[in-house]
Amino acid sequence: MQSKAHFWGWVLLFISFVWGIEFSLVHMSLDTLGPHTFNSLRFAIAVLSLSLYFVLARKKLWAKLTKNVLHHGIVLGAMLFIGFAGQTIGLQYTTASNAGFITGLNVLLVPIIALLWLKQPQQWFVWMGVALAIVGTLLLTGGVSGFGVGELLVLLCALMFAVHIVYTGVYAREVDALALTQVQLITVTVLSLLAAIYYEQSSLLALPEHLIYQAGTEVGQTLWLALLLGGTVGTSLAYVAQTIGQQYLDAWRVGVIYATEPLFAALGGFWILSETLSNYAWLGAGFIIAGMLVAELMEGDKLDDNGSALVPEKVQG
Repeated sequence: MQSKAHFWGWVLLFISFVWGIEFSLVHMSLDTLGPHTFNSLRFAIAVLSLSLYFVLARKKLWAKLTKNVLHHGIVLGAMLFIGFAGQTIGLQYTTASNAGFITGLNVLLVPIIALLWLKQPQQWFVWMGVALAIVGTLLLTGGVSGFGVGELLVLLCALMFAVHIVYTGVYAREVDALALTQVQLITVTVLSLLAAIYYEQSSLLALPEHLIYQAGTEVGQTLWLALLLGGTVGTSLAYVAQTIGQQYLDAWRVGVIYATEPLFAALGGFWILSETLSNYAWLGAGFIIAGMLVAELMEGDKLDDNGSALVPEKVQG
C-alpha cells in the first residue's frame, strides 16, 4: 500500500506539472475561443481519448455503468464544470497571478472541508504543510491586489476543486475508477457545450476558421497544443490518475501535491511567455516544495498498525 501511495503521488505531481504548463497555453487560447467553447472541446477530446483506451484494452464501459457510477460521476462532473468555468471566465476579469493564488487556496480548503464534512481531525503536520504551501503560493504569485468579479469566480473554482478532491477520496473506492472518470468527462463536455451554445454562439461558429484554416499559424498551433495536451494528459489521464490515486492517497496529500501547480505555471510562463520570477517568487517556490516535503516525510505518523495509510470513513447518505 505504501509503495503504491508513493507511486501515485509522483503521478499526480506530473499531472500538476502538466496543468501548470498548460495554464499559459489556455491563457493564450482564450484570446481566440470563449471559455465554454474551449472547455467543451478540451473535455470532448478527453472523452474520445479515454474511449479509445477502452476499445484498445477491450474493456466494456457500459458493463461498469452502475447506478453509483452514474450518480457520483455526474455529481463530480458538475463540480468540475463549475470549477473550470469559474477559472476560465475569471481569467478574463483578473490577472493570472491573482487567479493562480486564489486557485491555490483549494490546498487550504481541502483539510477544512474534510474536517467539516467528514468530521476527520487533521494532524499538526497537515496544517504545517498546508500553511507552507499557502505562504509559498502567496509569495510566488504576488498575492491578491484586489477582489472583484474575476477573483470571486476563481475562488468558486478553488472551492469546487477542493470539494471534488474530498468527494473523490470518499467514493473512489466504491466504483470502477475508469468508468467514474468517463462519466465525469462526459458530464463536463455536455454542460460546457450547452453553456457555449447559450452564451458563445459566435465562438462556436468561428471554430472551423480557428481549428482548420488557421491550423498552420502560430495562433492555430497554440490552440491545438492547448486542446490536445489539455484533453489527453491534462484531463483524461489526470482524472483517471486522481480517481485511482485517491484509493491510496488521503485527500489532504493530493491537495498539497497540487499546490505545486503555481510553481509549474510560473515555469511555463518563463518558458512560453518569457516571464521572469522575482526573488520573492523563487522564495515562494521554495516554501511550496517545503510544504510538500513536510507532508510527505511526516506521512508515516498516519500509518495504521499494518503500515497502510488511513483513509476517510465513508459518508452516510
